[in-house]
Amino acid sequence: MNLKIPAKYIRISLLLSVVISLMIHFSLMAEFFLKGRPGHHEEELSLIFVTFEFLTSVVLAFIIFGVNFFFFAPYDIHKKLNFRKITGAVLTTALMTALLIFLFIHLKDLFHFSMNPRRHIDELVSRNLFCSAIVLVSAFVYRLLQRQQIIELENEKLRSESLQSQFESLKNQVSPHFLFNSLTALKVLIEESPALAKQYVSHLSQVLRYTLQSKIKQVVTLNEELEFTESYLFLLKMRYDTNLTVKSKIDKNFGFWNLPPLTIQTLVENAVKHNEISNEFPFEIAISTTENETLRVANKIQEKLAPEEGTGIGLVNLSKLFSLLGEKEIQIYKTGGEFVVEVPLLKP
Repeated sequence: MNLKIPAKYIRISLLLSVVISLMIHFSLMAEFFLKGRPGHHEEELSLIFVTFEFLTSVVLAFIIFGVNFFFFAPYDIHKKLNFRKITGAVLTTALMTALLIFLFIHLKDLFHFSMNPRRHIDELVSRNLFCSAIVLVSAFVYRLLQRQQIIELENEKLRSESLQSQFESLKNQVSPHFLFNSLTALKVLIEESPALAKQYVSHLSQVLRYTLQSKIKQVVTLNEELEFTESYLFLLKMRYDTNLTVKSKIDKNFGFWNLPPLTIQTLVENAVKHNEISNEFPFEIAISTTENETLRVANKIQEKLAPEEGTGIGLVNLSKLFSLLGEKEIQIYKTGGEFVVEVPLLKP
């Protein structure tokens, strides 16, 4: 058994002891302060008497709180209450109350209160018994509330760890998807232009470096993502040449706002994969920020008759990533012949 009572419990016990004693002696104090002229209780209700009554209840309550700490163990959720512990708490409280009341009765003789001794003893006993009962119930309720709070904190920690695990798993699914498409493009370039393929490999290594580094981050700044996107677009333009155009209109005020790494790459890749890009059908992607604190990626719909093969997890995973971050959901819609995806930017 841990014999050390936490400072937090001591502070709360002392505060509750004072509050409970004030409640119990409210009528007595009111009578003393409001009846300041000669009357029936003039001699009986001296300042020393009222103070003595109040302090005895404070001391009693504080000691009972301390004793019940060892029965209820409010900070150890692994210790369960049972009938034996509750019975022990009740009996110990009764015994301590009786001993303290006995002590208080003998201490009162030192102050020579001029009041009916029998009445004094009866009131002292009844008030302190009532005080002990309230303290016992309060200690039990405090234990239940503290236990519930600790359980909720531990559950929240477990949920957080679970979400982090899911987040990392989803990020790891995005990277292989990107690598698969990049290697497919590289294969085409090797066949068409080995010299350009060499440059492509150099830029690809830079892109992969960013991809690997992003695994240790939940979010990156928009500026970082845009810088990476430039390298990624270089790889795409090596494949599509002037048939692919990307226009950006970014508010600089959003430069240090956050989003999951590879967000823009996922959206651009998704657009390229599902749309026709050729001399006859040049393709344009527009990347911009909005007043609604979102990043907007839009493209004209010119669907391929035979879309490129893919895992189909890009937008799905991106949506899950934002859900795990606890932010607004991404918006996917079609308007005016355009396919639009808006993702929320996260405040730094």
